[in-house]
Amino acid sequence: MKEGFGEKKQPIMKMLVIGMVILIICLAVCVVLVSTLRSTYSDEISADFQAHHISSGEKLDATIRSGVEVVESAAGVMGSAAASYVNTQIYGVLNDYEHFSMLETLAFVGNDGNVYHHYRKYSASSLGEPLKELQDHMKTVNGTYTGVVMLSEDGMPYILIAVPVYYRDKSYGFLTATMKMEDIFEGGEFNYQNEMGECYLTDRNGIIMSRSSDAIFVSESSEDFCLSMLEYSDGKEESKRAVQALTNAYKENDTGFVSIKTRRAESLQISYYPLKSVPSLFFISCYNDNLVDDKVQPLLFRSVLSCIIIVVLMIAIIVYVWATSKRANITIEKLAYEDPVTKGKNINYFKEFASHIMAVFKETPFVIYRFDIVNFRYINEAYGHIRADEILTSCITNFASVFSEKELCIRMDSDQFLAILANDKEIGQRLERLAKNVNEDARGRGIKYPIRFKTGVYQIRKHDHDIDEMIDRANVARKTLKGDDSEMTAYYSEKIVQNMRKLDRIESDMQKALANGEFKVYMQPKWDIYLNRIAGAEALVRWVRDDGSISYPDEFVPIFENNGFIEKLDFYMLEMVCQKMHDMIEAGNTVYPVSVNQSRMLLHSADYVTNVKRIIEKYKLPENAIELEITESVFLDDRSNMIQIINQLKQCGVRLAMDDFGSGYSSLNMLKDVSFDTVKIDREFFAESVSTERSRWILQKIVELSSGIGMEVLCEGVETEEQVSILKALGCRMVQGFYFSKPLPEEEYIALYCGSNTMI
Repeated sequence: MKEGFGEKKQPIMKMLVIGMVILIICLAVCVVLVSTLRSTYSDEISADFQAHHISSGEKLDATIRSGVEVVESAAGVMGSAAASYVNTQIYGVLNDYEHFSMLETLAFVGNDGNVYHHYRKYSASSLGEPLKELQDHMKTVNGTYTGVVMLSEDGMPYILIAVPVYYRDKSYGFLTATMKMEDIFEGGEFNYQNEMGECYLTDRNGIIMSRSSDAIFVSESSEDFCLSMLEYSDGKEESKRAVQALTNAYKENDTGFVSIKTRRAESLQISYYPLKSVPSLFFISCYNDNLVDDKVQPLLFRSVLSCIIIVVLMIAIIVYVWATSKRANITIEKLAYEDPVTKGKNINYFKEFASHIMAVFKETPFVIYRFDIVNFRYINEAYGHIRADEILTSCITNFASVFSEKELCIRMDSDQFLAILANDKEIGQRLERLAKNVNEDARGRGIKYPIRFKTGVYQIRKHDHDIDEMIDRANVARKTLKGDDSEMTAYYSEKIVQNMRKLDRIESDMQKALANGEFKVYMQPKWDIYLNRIAGAEALVRWVRDDGSISYPDEFVPIFENNGFIEKLDFYMLEMVCQKMHDMIEAGNTVYPVSVNQSRMLLHSADYVTNVKRIIEKYKLPENAIELEITESVFLDDRSNMIQIINQLKQCGVRLAMDDFGSGYSSLNMLKDVSFDTVKIDREFFAESVSTERSRWILQKIVELSSGIGMEVLCEGVETEEQVSILKALGCRMVQGFYFSKPLPEEEYIALYCGSNTMI
């Protein structure tokens, strides 16, 4: 059944038909591409031209406003008390400001009719152009505000700026200036418009005041832009409406663009923009859409050429497939369904096989197994990849010998396997036989390391049809297994889903929770059982949400260690503790040393010691007020570097505690090489140590050894009076546990233990 399943022989005619359909589609795409490319490119050019037009208009406005600002500045200086309306000072102000490149002329016209310009004074009767024209304009503004208008002298356009001059709230005349506009479109900001087409400056009646040097759409002899456009157009109703829209825009002071069809059946695009600095002026730019053809033709040629190449390649592929179909079918079959390492089936085959089996055997309960080989990396490194690959192959071949035809196992990648099994009463026996056979093969190849599987299982339900989802669920179950060997099989359940949702919620809320201060400091006192008094505390974190619910470290710290957020949380806790201790010292409270946990990941940060030192110095805490708790497991990675970091931390004025001593990594070398101040006995190690005489003797020697080299010993998890008595007899002075106090909210801890005015 398995051998014949999935061998799909594709008829040659069917492949040829598909090839021809693809070829036709390619040709259709070519036709559509060529027909739509010009339209699309034309729209893009139009939008781009309009954007440049508005930008250039705004820059033209800015240029004129700059001239106005210069004249207003000069008027302010001239109207100051220092000027006092004295001729020499008037000339001095004019001389100071007339050098600005944007100003053509600068003159002062007094209320007495005299005009001051270029160190000369003119009377009203002797005014020439353009000064007489300037004075006429000043009469229209009645000396009350700044005016900006467009004028023309001998056909040469210029901007007139008139600014009143006040001295002690009294008007003494106008400061006038002109800006030459003849070559305004030669500036760099109009390069795009000049390259694409040409520019015009008109008044609100459409009279042309200035134009690009190479303008051709409107002849030199024509002055009316709208009339010229009407003559340039094809004369049809659509073009007339476009010209009328332009005329209306003049009246309504609008920004926009119109399109006019010319006699040559071309489209002339006209953009208009009213200047805000000179309300009577309009900035016009236009281009002929034959430019689009010039720009798009090379692109069209390349596109058509690309399409032709694609079509030719498609024809070549179709011919090749047709000529070599039998051999290609075999190769494709092998690539599609065979795993290159084990020579068994692959994931593509598995999905089709599983769907087929579930459809045929509807009443048979099936399960999906996702499993991998424990410590396969070690096998690969210790015995070589050739023998490691032989173990992978052994898993597939032995599965076929143990399980039935309606069950299948495939290798997904690396040492990851996937199987669909009939969930009957003998499934456990078959799995045990598989493991036994694989281990026998391994020993036959000289591999003594035991082959064990970590497995995630998903029970297929009747309404399940999505194979990928079933595989994912089995994998989710597998990923819940921890790194130890306490559990080797996990079954997908709603609890797993809830845990995943919980994990997602924690990760989505953690940043906001840190910003909102939801991570609270709890203090668990450390007790001196000789003096029967508090001797310090350990800072513990609790996640107190807005709704009042509390999450404990074992619920979120492992997640934070996996995603790296633990670094932010640890520094946050250290800073909160230091800040609170600083405030207590300032308030005169009793302050006991506080220990703060530091994660393994944190010590691998390049700037870890620098940050710790910064926080300690920031809050000016006494030496040894802070104790950092570090688990001994950090020394497994890079012992020499970790010892160096410990020594650097000691120089920062903090105490150091070895946390969880006895949890599985303890060694005498650790006590010998690392200069800790405190050794914290793990609660589980302590609980086991007080249960037998032999264990108590070992604990006593640890206490004596630590004390002998100057280290303080603290036992965690003290919960009974009997344990206190045993520890006192063993010589352990410092303890921590529920017998004396559970972890308390920071404020409650301060109220209970830190109320006096002395600092310990």
